[in-house]
Amino acid sequence: MKSEVFLDCGASEEKTLAKKNELIVWLKLTACQRKLYEAFLKSELVHLAVQPKGSPLAAITILKKICDHPLLLTKKAAEGVLEGMDEMLNDQDIGMVEKMAMNLADMAHDDDALEVGQDVSCKLSFIMSLLRNLVKEGHHVLIFSQTRKMLNLIQEAILLEGYKFLRIDGTTKVSDRERIVKDFQEGPGAPIFLLTTQVGGLGLTLTKAARVIVVDPAWNPSTDNQSVDRAYRIGQTKDVIVYRLMTSATIEEKIYKLQVFKGALLRTATEQKEQTRYFSKSEVHELFSLPQQGFDVSLTQKQLQEEHGQQVVMDESLRQHIQFLQQQGIAGVSHHSLLFSKTATQPTLSERCTGQQTSTNVHDAPAPLQGILIRLCCWAAFAVKPKDGKFTAPRNSPSNRIAES
Repeated sequence: MKSEVFLDCGASEEKTLAKKNELIVWLKLTACQRKLYEAFLKSELVHLAVQPKGSPLAAITILKKICDHPLLLTKKAAEGVLEGMDEMLNDQDIGMVEKMAMNLADMAHDDDALEVGQDVSCKLSFIMSLLRNLVKEGHHVLIFSQTRKMLNLIQEAILLEGYKFLRIDGTTKVSDRERIVKDFQEGPGAPIFLLTTQVGGLGLTLTKAARVIVVDPAWNPSTDNQSVDRAYRIGQTKDVIVYRLMTSATIEEKIYKLQVFKGALLRTATEQKEQTRYFSKSEVHELFSLPQQGFDVSLTQKQLQEEHGQQVVMDESLRQHIQFLQQQGIAGVSHHSLLFSKTATQPTLSERCTGQQTSTNVHDAPAPLQGILIRLCCWAAFAVKPKDGKFTAPRNSPSNRIAES
């Protein structure tokens, strides 16, 4: 793993791998986005989607697009609403998605809520304010989104600012991709590189960039991690900062919690350490509920601050940069890198076998059975965590003789 690589092979002096700071930037929905989000959750279409024969995935896709930019849901953009969805959807699901998109488009036009501009989307507004700061400081930036439609809106805003940029998505010819990557890595020009997650998230080396913006979270955490690894890989000499944009109290926050849960399961299986749980089972069933605390507060951000606030260690430049981010009207910042740095406290093997945890039940048993029960508890603990220590039991004890007989 990269975390285990310390020396840069071929260098005359010892050199450590560059640091990576992953920041979760919690954004507040604009008034327009809140209006659409609440109206959609209260609509009959969502009620039908959560029925046994409905399609929750279709409704989730609509909510994700509202979080990105309401203009994705106009009639002109409705035909592309299927973009980014699984190919396993049947015809009924596809028809439901199109119906939802057209309904939201009509809703937006009836209320005259949508206006062309950056202020309509909290994500686009934050991206542009961040780019002004990063480009001014001379950084190169990668911007990943799951959909071409969102990249189009970001591209329009970048053009209005007069920035140079490069772009790769599903419509880019394979023969042109190598040239575009080479222009970014070796050319003098564009400080901004726009990429779709599916096309630009694998196989590319873009170490010239030290800043990565992940516009929308994916269900699979490895998808976002692969995007980040375009910049944070062997050969990167600068410290990398990753900005994962998340809207507070929305479907995106709930997707992010599921990402954390999947990551914890992976680490529990591969590292044999019980990871801290960050959500309850009941929260999985609340995907389509309005937040009781409102859209300006992220309960996840508060929870992560309580869990990891004391662990945050930052140099002065990163501290100043986070202060700049917090001045942009956001709900807060979390440190994604610290998510799996804490493990749940588990009793050691010796504690399990001393009878401390079994004393209440074991000592209530008849005397001849107590030794058998204690021995079985020790064997069960050793079977679950065999690497925690070597199991031994006294061979000549009375309880041992009873168990063997």
